[in-house]
Amino acid sequence: MSDAEFKWRLDMAEMCIPNLLDDPHYGPIMRRKGRDVELAELRAEWRERQERARARKLKYEASFAD
Repeated sequence: MSDAEFKWRLDMAEMCIPNLLDDPHYGPIMRRKGRDVELAELRAEWRERQERARARKLKYEASFAD
């Protein structure tokens, strides 16, 4: 999955999951399905993707310095 596709998926999850977790009816259902953990994992993976992108950029810029 590309970074753009992943970011779209994360944005959709960020828009829906917190509201559903706060709902008195859907909250327990979402927690039972592990959606709170899924959202945390998506956020962590996005941070990792950003770090890798920064590392690639730094490596690319360093190649011009040599």
